[in-house]
Amino acid sequence: MDYKKLKGARVAKGFTQEDMAEKLDISTKTYNRKELGIVEFNRREIAELVKALDLTNDEAGEIFLI
Repeated sequence: MDYKKLKGARVAKGFTQEDMAEKLDISTKTYNRKELGIVEFNRREIAELVKALDLTNDEAGEIFLI
């Protein structure tokens, strides 16, 4: 997973970590730990991130499959 690209996509869309945590129905602290790579995102969360960030298949692949 490319955490820098995930953060870049989030920032480019104007979302804060708080916004993303709300979309995933998790705490901001948990989202922060996931975005830093301390804790892994589960499949549901990845699907929600792709949707919330409006990622193309290629963009999603670059972020989540590396």
